[in-house]
Amino acid sequence: MKNIRLAILALVLAPFTALAQQQGFLENPYGDIPVSGIVAISGWHCTARRIEIQIDGNPLVAGANTERRDIAAICGKPDTGFSVLFNWGIFPSGVHTVRALADGVEFASRRVTVVNLGGEFLTDKSGSTTVYDFPSPGQSSVLVWQQGLQSFVIQEVRNDAPSLAGRWNGANMEVRSGCRNNGANGNHGTYHQSMIRFDLDRIVIDETTTSGLTCTYVGPYRQVGTTREASGTLTCSDGKQGRFTTNGILVTPNEMSLRLAIQLENTETCAIDSVLGGSRLF
Repeated sequence: MKNIRLAILALVLAPFTALAQQQGFLENPYGDIPVSGIVAISGWHCTARRIEIQIDGNPLVAGANTERRDIAAICGKPDTGFSVLFNWGIFPSGVHTVRALADGVEFASRRVTVVNLGGEFLTDKSGSTTVYDFPSPGQSSVLVWQQGLQSFVIQEVRNDAPSLAGRWNGANMEVRSGCRNNGANGNHGTYHQSMIRFDLDRIVIDETTTSGLTCTYVGPYRQVGTTREASGTLTCSDGKQGRFTTNGILVTPNEMSLRLAIQLENTETCAIDSVLGGSRLF
């Protein structure tokens, strides 16, 4: 039992031990990520007198030995930070390599995907948009274009993210395949009114079409940030039954869309790729 506890402790402490053994770290950019705009390439190094950043072999000298109190415990001193401001707009879109060298010795390397916005420095541009359910479900972040940074920044965070719950009117578009009745295959569509509600951690969708057909979708629902997903059972008034899954759920104050994968069982065996969409007015 003691050996097990020691093994678990070693696993927990391993990342911190590895970090403590490092002499330096390139924090931004971190990982294989998309980059654009004007941002700082930054990190820390315990002993370097000179930090050089190379992007596809093109050298940049970074400002070094700035104060990093959060790294003092690792390096034994606080003056370990480095950074250099860089405009990714001078590079074409695509994959590029960033290398960090301390006194001529490489200590970090990253691959980044540059997204070029159409020029080295865009002027006379404006724009804004809202990201719902960020930074937390129920919140909305308003993004505005900042020319000096060549990117969007958060202008405001509000508590007004739209809810999927409520009454929606729209269309249900389907592509069916593998049906027992061959005539049921192909494209289908109907107008509908749907009531969506939540019962604890379950979603319930009561759909009524213009022909009088009713279908109910019920199953577990989960939301993490802007990602929503659900799965469960489908039952209809004409006897059709099956299962559904969705991880393509979009919602704005006046529009919603659910991309559904449905597998019918019982009287019919169709696999259905469906978009249940709708609008509403408050």
